[in-house]
This record gives sequence, structure tokens and C-alpha cells, in this order.
Amino acid sequence: MEKSYEITEKQLDFLEGFLKRKYPSITDETKIELTDHLISDFEATTENGNLSQYLSNELEFIRKFVSTRVKLLGVNYNRDVWQEYLSYYTSIKKVPISIFTYFLIYFLSVNLNNKFVWLSFFFSVFGVYGYSLFAQTSKIPIEIRKLPELQLLGKGITMGIPYLMCMVIFFPDIKTVLLENSILFSFYWFFAFSLSIAALIVMHKKKNIITEKYKHLLN
Repeated sequence: MEKSYEITEKQLDFLEGFLKRKYPSITDETKIELTDHLISDFEATTENGNLSQYLSNELEFIRKFVSTRVKLLGVNYNRDVWQEYLSYYTSIKKVPISIFTYFLIYFLSVNLNNKFVWLSFFFSVFGVYGYSLFAQTSKIPIEIRKLPELQLLGKGITMGIPYLMCMVIFFPDIKTVLLENSILFSFYWFFAFSLSIAALIVMHKKKNIITEKYKHLLN
């Protein structure tokens, strides 16, 4: 689009303040991308240079833009968790640990009575889920706890699957089927446990990255 107007420094300050008030927790990348788009569109379409009126007309677009970027953060996070999980079967360093963990689970499934098997399963998987809720913002300064990038950690489908798999203890028929086949139950347990561990590992990695990335907000 050809410019018909050039935004002023005062209007740039107003735009920055508007986005900061309206969406204080959006990521730097989202804010920069959104700001660039709004400036370009405003300069190309405004007839009277009224930035306040322009922003009022674009409120729905801005809301959808921010919402889409937040959803994209969730998609990327879940993708990273699945990649971490799959590495347990493909990484030379991790495969031996995966094999050992599976056979340990299988040993417990075969040698413990049903009550202790289910208790072990529940606490090993649900324990990781509970810890992730605590660790999500643990030791994170209050100034950055509300960032969408942090709020997504430890949540989503990759942590929801192990949580739902724990709920099988409330369905006797399914429990019976699983316990009748130690190999099947061991795979069930291993999948739930290893996926929750993958989510926890990615959460810690991203938490450290985010904390470093936004440390300027603490000054």
C-alpha cells in the first residue's frame, strides 16, 4: 500500500501505551508484529490522521491477532513436547533409559498386587502433573508470571493426556482389561509417565528461556 500519511512520534507513543494497557502480557514478538501492521495500515488508509478512531475501529482485528498468536504459542509448545517424547525412542543417549524404565514398570506390574500397582501408576503420573502446576511459575518474578508464554507451560493436550489416563482408576472395567495383560498395562503406564516427563522437561527449558528473554522487565 502507498502511504497517504506518516504517523507522528506522539502517535507512536500513544499506540505503544494503548497496546501496553490493553494487552500488557503479549510477547515482544507479537507486539512488534502487531505494531508494524497497525502503523502500515493506518498510514495507508487514514483520511484524517485520527489514530484513536482508527484503533477503535480495529479492536476486533487486534483481539483476533493476539488470540491467534497465543494459540500458536500453544501449538509450538505441544510440538516441542512431542519431539522430546519421540526422542526417547530415537536418541542413542535416551533409548537405554527408556528401555530400563519400561522394564522397571513391567517388573512392578507383574510383581506387585493390583492395589499397589495402581497406586504406583497413579502417583508416578499424577505426581508429575501436580509438580508441573507448582513448577510452572516457581521462582519466577511476579512481573513476568502473567506472560502467555509462561501461562501455557505445563498445560495443553500433552499434559492433559497423562492426566486423563490417570482417571482410568475410576473405571473398573477398563482397569480389569489392563491388569489382565501386564505388557499392555506396562505400555499404558510407560506412555503416560514418559509423556508427562517430556512435558515437564520442555516446561523447564522454556521457563529458563522466557525468564532470560524478559529479564529486562525486572529492571
